[in-house]
Amino acid sequence: MPAGETRSASIGGWRSIGRPDVMLAAALTIVLLPSSLLALVQEPNSVATPLVVILALLFVALHALSFLALRLPVASFVAASVAMLALAAMPGSDGVPAAVYPSSAAFLLCLAQVVIQRSRLLGLGALGIGVLGAVIITFMPMSVLDPQVRWGMLVGLIALVSVAWAIGMLQQLRRQQADDRDRARVQAAIAQERMRINRDLHDVVAHSMTVMIAQAEVARAYVREDPDESARAMSVVVDTGREALRGMRGIVAAGSDAPREPVPDLDVIRADVDAARSAETETTFVEEGARGQLDAPARIALHHAMREALANAIRHTAPPRRIDVRMRWTAEAVVVTVVDDGGSGVTSERSPGAGMGLIGMAERVRSADGMLSAQTAERSGWTVRVQLPRMDAEIGMDATP
Repeated sequence: MPAGETRSASIGGWRSIGRPDVMLAAALTIVLLPSSLLALVQEPNSVATPLVVILALLFVALHALSFLALRLPVASFVAASVAMLALAAMPGSDGVPAAVYPSSAAFLLCLAQVVIQRSRLLGLGALGIGVLGAVIITFMPMSVLDPQVRWGMLVGLIALVSVAWAIGMLQQLRRQQADDRDRARVQAAIAQERMRINRDLHDVVAHSMTVMIAQAEVARAYVREDPDESARAMSVVVDTGREALRGMRGIVAAGSDAPREPVPDLDVIRADVDAARSAETETTFVEEGARGQLDAPARIALHHAMREALANAIRHTAPPRRIDVRMRWTAEAVVVTVVDDGGSGVTSERSPGAGMGLIGMAERVRSADGMLSAQTAERSGWTVRVQLPRMDAEIGMDATP
């Protein structure tokens, strides 16, 4: 993964699953499945009992596939198409095809999920399969229907399939627009952070270079006439250069709004974890390996990234919650991982700038030659991982037998 890259939930997969999708599938199951079962057993010319059981199982399978389609749209659509083909080959009550019973609407949800979550080519393929299925259902030999009824049923089924496809396309376009807006916000935040770094670096470098050039001119002019003055001027050049380098590295690692305080030591990480502990939040801190040394920019970047990760875990999850922090030292780097368990759920509160703090932290960690990643954890929470190089890495490696 490129340095400083932040990762979030992917655009496909679970990203495309929303509460309305789940609620719609649940509502159709609650309303349509009992209706289909009652229609099978209460008609005057009911079908045979073994066939009723088979049809009922197919209806249940269709509704189950409408939920599975939220995660595996293509596989669920293929399975739903097979189930619909089986229903088309079985007669319902009074000669009505079993494939037009209310539960068959679950097939439309599977079709819509393919359109929403997959490419437009696959969406068109799903539309074609749906239209072909409408033709097969309408003209099955066992269907005892008048010609006018057949054609009316064909038009109605094709219209339903087309509406499901159109709704899926609208959802796909809406979510693509939302993804584009998110990407634009991320790029804008990164560009803003880089502009701040460039602006502050320009101020530091311009001032320092002016002083250094002036003192270097003095040193050159008095190198023979007044060696002491020349030495003093060169001393100013050296001190100014060192101070400029220190300032540049601090600017890269810390934000312009960072407090003007001493560079934090590594014990501050444990103090931050302890400070986050409360009656609603349980925190743990584990440090593994022999502690090494980090330069000032790395310590500042790590300090701010840890504070952001802890704050996000508390801000975006409902209590009670648990946050585990692990600091692991290797011969070349330190890896700090912050894992939260998701608490009792995700809070609905979302500010306009949500997510921008983590993006800024990633840019600062990258500028300190480190990497920051954020992704969903195996549980319901998130994992934030920060890796920064050790200042004594070469010494440590040389000392290793």
